[in-house]
Amino acid sequence: MDEKGRVLIPAEIRRSLGLKGLVRMRVEGGRVILEAMRNPLEELTSLVVDKSGDVERNIMGLREGAEKALEALIHEDADRA
Repeated sequence: MDEKGRVLIPAEIRRSLGLKGLVRMRVEGGRVILEAMRNPLEELTSLVVDKSGDVERNIMGLREGAEKALEALIHEDADRA
């Protein structure tokens, strides 16, 4: 640990644990525990954008799916009435 309290984790260990940019740190039982975290922006992007990277096409697909689900709900309610 240096004078500023920084700790250097060797590259080999970072790679083996999947530690990249973001790390969650907590103290538990007198130990410091580091957990790899995915970048929240990457996490969100992976939920919305497929591997093609075509955001507009993905948004259109999501919108079409939502419209179909809404139509199904409307027809379901009409059938109950």
